[in-house]
Amino acid sequence: MKKMIISLLAFAGISLGAMAADSPTFPGGKEALDKFISTNLIYPETSKSMGVEGIVNVQFIVNTDGSIGSIKIVRMVDPDLEQEAIRIVKKMPAWIPADKDGVPVESTAQVSVPFVLDNDE
Repeated sequence: MKKMIISLLAFAGISLGAMAADSPTFPGGKEALDKFISTNLIYPETSKSMGVEGIVNVQFIVNTDGSIGSIKIVRMVDPDLEQEAIRIVKKMPAWIPADKDGVPVESTAQVSVPFVLDNDE
């Protein structure tokens, strides 16, 4: 019986590996994503005046056409910062969807939106 369970687990591992897909990517890669975020970020005045900083992690679905859906906050910092992070994600251009064997598939992606105040603010 033990041998059969090990064989089944090994088979399941192989089949799960075969189902894996490439990750979705922002057009232009990580550097372009970082530039998009920094260019479009509007630091909420209330958070800025209170000295609130942090990194908001946003998770979302990249659909087969590259559009973004099902946005949710994974790492919360401050409600105003979270709303701004969601606004930025909604504003993003279509992503390059993940693919499995050359066919686009729906998948999950996550971005980190940093909110850092300058020393003179």
